[in-house]
Amino acid sequence: MPLVRRIAIFAALASSAPLLGACAGHAGAGGPFVPAQQTLQSLVDQPDAVPPDCTGQKSFSKYATDATKLSTKGGTVCIPAFGGFGGNVAYPSASPSVTLTLTSSTTNYTKKLPKLHSGTPIFYLQVAIGGATTFGTKAKAGGGLTGAKITVGDTYTVFGQATIDGFPVNLTPCYVKATKGKYGGVIGGVGTLLEGQNVPASANGVIEIYAGKFAGGTC
Repeated sequence: MPLVRRIAIFAALASSAPLLGACAGHAGAGGPFVPAQQTLQSLVDQPDAVPPDCTGQKSFSKYATDATKLSTKGGTVCIPAFGGFGGNVAYPSASPSVTLTLTSSTTNYTKKLPKLHSGTPIFYLQVAIGGATTFGTKAKAGGGLTGAKITVGDTYTVFGQATIDGFPVNLTPCYVKATKGKYGGVIGGVGTLLEGQNVPASANGVIEIYAGKFAGGTC
């Protein structure tokens, strides 16, 4: 737990303690009495401010980027933290191993990213695959895009498009209900869009996250 959160919790306990004897069970002039335990719990339930940066990520005013060597056994890759979002993506096996570069943004800052659905995505994740590879058919469980701007219990849809040899190929979209995580809501299953994909050469693509349910299958 960050130091600021710990200080806030200790301060809540210290300020509430003298009131317990005099005010327990009574409403004050400014409104109903809030027990110290309830005040403490509200602080504990608050998510940490933002997800941490990836080790070695490069951050700029409109985006952040990071490169990772994929494992032939599959695993997780860090999502560059940007705009209050971050986390990691669980991906399937990659044969052979290649370099994956991810770029995070909250806007179409290049003005060239495709519009994969109506409305505006809450998050863009550009994907650059450094060479030919074949992804396995099953991504490991766990991981996900996370942040305080993701509402726990709400449904989000993941769209993806790959560009290979200059030709765009839309990937099958999927939806997921956000769960609770350390940094806010979590959208899992982003890496399932890579399952079974055969990349014949270096390729670029983008994954876009939209609020709402716009697909027939789950991630």
